[in-house]
Amino acid sequence: MPGERVGYGAVVLVGTDIAYTCCGPVSAEQASGTRQVAGELFAAGHALNWCKAHGYPLVDVYYDYLGIEMWATGGWKAKQPITQRYQAFARALPFRILWHKVKSHTGDKWNDYVDDLAKRGAKGERMG
Repeated sequence: MPGERVGYGAVVLVGTDIAYTCCGPVSAEQASGTRQVAGELFAAGHALNWCKAHGYPLVDVYYDYLGIEMWATGGWKAKQPITQRYQAFARALPFRILWHKVKSHTGDKWNDYVDDLAKRGAKGERMG
């Protein structure tokens, strides 16, 4: 949709404690016509970069958009530049990832939390 604002939001938990939170806007140029997919990819990228910087050997990723896992694992062919970059990035990470799909908008505490962060990011708020 023209004029649609896209944002991203992610949280990293270590045990039950919040270790990192981020959100921010995704420009129309960065979104490359993918709308909310770009926000999902940016969120995953920020969280995974944080985990890489902190040397975690194993990371559990909880997501509600299937492409987060499928592009990273090669289950889906990355056809657009933004998905190709994400795929290359995810495959080059120096740790193992366990993928966990959650249903969106079902009252999952952390999924709702990051959805709110993404909405804040879409409004231009930056954190992390």
